[in-house]
Amino acid sequence: MGLVALPVVVWFLLQWFLYRRSGIQIPADAIFRYIPYAQEIAQNFHYDLGQDIRYAGYTSVMALFMKAGLPFGYLVGFQVLLSLVALFLVQRMVVVLTNSRLCAFAAALLAASSQDIQQWNFYLLTESLFTSTLVCCVAVLVLCKTRKMRLLSLPLWLFLCLVRPNGFIAVAAAAVYYLAEYLERASPQDRRRMFWAVGGVGVLFLLLLNQLLGPFTLVETYARGEIIYGTAYSSLTPPGSTMYRLVPPSTLQMPPADAPAVEKLALFFWYNPVYFLKLAFVKGAVFLAFAKPYFSKAHNVFIFFTVYPCYLLSGWALRRKRNAPAILAFFTIIGLQTLMVMFTVEDWDCRFMAPILPFIFMLAAVGVKQIWGHRLPAWDKIHPKID
Repeated sequence: MGLVALPVVVWFLLQWFLYRRSGIQIPADAIFRYIPYAQEIAQNFHYDLGQDIRYAGYTSVMALFMKAGLPFGYLVGFQVLLSLVALFLVQRMVVVLTNSRLCAFAAALLAASSQDIQQWNFYLLTESLFTSTLVCCVAVLVLCKTRKMRLLSLPLWLFLCLVRPNGFIAVAAAAVYYLAEYLERASPQDRRRMFWAVGGVGVLFLLLLNQLLGPFTLVETYARGEIIYGTAYSSLTPPGSTMYRLVPPSTLQMPPADAPAVEKLALFFWYNPVYFLKLAFVKGAVFLAFAKPYFSKAHNVFIFFTVYPCYLLSGWALRRKRNAPAILAFFTIIGLQTLMVMFTVEDWDCRFMAPILPFIFMLAAVGVKQIWGHRLPAWDKIHPKID
């Protein structure tokens, strides 16, 4: 019982600390994007089809609280409650994947004590709701084995895709999960058919990506050499720094301004392959490095002693054949989120890490089971006959 309760106690204490420290945060994105859009929904039930429709899931939830006449504190309370549900599901998923009380406890404790996940509960931003809903959706794959339950969860998946534009990473993870399940028992002929089907889905994905990226000025950020958004003209960037900004080459060529988004990306790569790859890999490295010079020493130390070891342990999770579809789905989420940052930009506050941290912690717990499972005490196993 203590192994279940302690992460909840830590979670509660961190929520109290974060609220006492900062209260409810209403950043610029909320003031200029989410709140006006939610007001339009609440007052006129009108969804403008511009760029902000991509956040309609979050603004619809915000509009419900507005329509009920409730202040933003109730929305924050809802986000806090959902994060507790997500914490419980993290623990349950690791129980299923490892059959280990201690591994589940470790993953839940890491998620409960991570400021980089929990702090967004108190912001009027999409990160908290997106992270919690993403965990809930993936939990359906891992915990619900009946077709009926999975079909009933489809509205939740649709909602997730409307909370943030990158909600598609959950759909991709589900596709990988089902593909891995199918390939475990498929014949060679069936696998060839699946190969062509995956190719067709890849084309559809590019078309979807073209729509998602349509209004974003990605190539313009490449021209500025931005690694972290806004730091090309921010005091965060020291003179001559190559950590937050790369100096574009004098031979830089730009694609036509009116070209479709994916075509612009492809043309930019074609014209400037070395610079594009260098910029993309530096963005990915800065994103996964996570620790930043402008974070507090305590914050960076916490990252160093929790997240970095989890990176190493996650690699061992791939060796665990049991529950391979779920493990591959977790890696898909982490990989696609990283790829999105490589194609776009990192944010200065690292909020794009929040959705993938629970999956990094869960994979690390699976890695611990893979490496030291035979050394764990007998009482650690929940089902004695399962490894």
